Amino acid sequence: MLWGKKESVENVRKRINGKKSLLGLSVAFLLMIGANRASAEQITTIYHIYLDGQYIGAVSDQDIIKEVSQEKIESEKDKYPELPLAVEDLVIVPEQTFRFAVNNEKVSEKLKQELQVVVDSTALVINGKAIANFKNKEEAEKALQLYKQKYVSKEDLAQIESRKNSEEPLPAIQKGESRILDVLLSKEVSFSEEKVSPTKIITPEEGMTLLEKGTLEEQKYTVQENDVLVNIAAKFDMKLKDLLAINPDLNVESVIRPGDQLNVQAPQPYFNVMVQEEFLKEEMIPFKTEIVEDENLPKGETRIKQEGQQGAKLHHYIVYKENGKQVKVETKSEEIIKEPTPKVVVKGTKIIPSRGTGNLAWPTVGGYVSSKMGSRWGKMHKGIDIARPSNLTIKAADNGKVVFAGYDGGYGNKIVINHNNGMKTVYAHLSSISVSVGQTVSKGQKIGVMGSTGNSTGVHLHFEVYENGSLRNPLDYY
Repeated sequence: MLWGKKESVENVRKRINGKKSLLGLSVAFLLMIGANRASAEQITTIYHIYLDGQYIGAVSDQDIIKEVSQEKIESEKDKYPELPLAVEDLVIVPEQTFRFAVNNEKVSEKLKQELQVVVDSTALVINGKAIANFKNKEEAEKALQLYKQKYVSKEDLAQIESRKNSEEPLPAIQKGESRILDVLLSKEVSFSEEKVSPTKIITPEEGMTLLEKGTLEEQKYTVQENDVLVNIAAKFDMKLKDLLAINPDLNVESVIRPGDQLNVQAPQPYFNVMVQEEFLKEEMIPFKTEIVEDENLPKGETRIKQEGQQGAKLHHYIVYKENGKQVKVETKSEEIIKEPTPKVVVKGTKIIPSRGTGNLAWPTVGGYVSSKMGSRWGKMHKGIDIARPSNLTIKAADNGKVVFAGYDGGYGNKIVINHNNGMKTVYAHLSSISVSVGQTVSKGQKIGVMGSTGNSTGVHLHFEVYENGSLRNPLDYY
């Protein structure tokens, strides 16, 4: 309680009723000098008490106020042993009067009921709004530090504080190094001193949890396909009744349609933790591949004239993050320390009629695969069977030279073409053969007619593919 200047009772009452600023005083004792003509023996001093601008009553002795205040504090000490407890600010106005108009017992009882225990606290203020109260400024600052440590290590925060308190310039960053340049908050954060109920005091750990939780802010949500009210509420961690409360036009039976706009409440952080991190890294520069055509090299063949090698550069950049998410990268400089060497590939363009391209054409005019390569009837089926074409013409799958053309047991009439690139193709069960051994054929050229010679159950083409002497599945080439 604070002592004030001497004033008249009437002036004090006017200031209490007209100016609320007076109510911030702990105790204002004002003396009023009574009528000069009265003798000192006839004048009695009483004390008027005001709490939060409301008149409580008058007592004959200030010790009554002290006793009630101390009793209130003592009753709460066990609950809050570490807090410096006090009581709310009272305005006490002394008055010298001829009439002894007090009721000590009644006023004392009223004070016991209405006077609250308070404690000095430090409020954490964000954009002008107090969101939490702490025992002191150190604990409020600790809550902020704990929240920042979600995104930056304790050691990095300590280094930043150390640099801010030092006049030494920041040394140049070295290759392979990274460091936190700064940690900022997206909103203005300050501290203020205020008296509050001890129930409002929280620990730094509780403060960090509060900052993590953030505050609920109303926003618009556009209804999507298959959305229903209960699912929308769950999506924003709301109860259905709360969703309906902020959408008064809706009830549990309302029909919502895609495109409708609903009010929802979503948690938003009190502020964003903005981190600036600097890097100086050696990064690889990929090499390019250059194609050089060579008319002396057969088409379909390639050779490597020069192997490619990656280059290297020093990349100096700053990464900006908000709440752990990268939002921007700013390049400070790039220095090439090794130029990349391109890979040079020579590609043949020379067309040799007897040499295949490696890309196989379908050997019939349409048709479908009636039997695939694999185990069949207890033995290996070495190729595929093609049946029901648009017409019965059999065509060379690629350029090449005929190395067999004749009858071959179960294959019936058979043709084998060597494509002179490591590949051979086999055509079987033909009704007739249109080429001869040693003849050069081109891709798509007619070589015979589909039939059912040899071990065959119907008109079809049996087609096999070999690559470097190994049997391959023809379907892998289409």
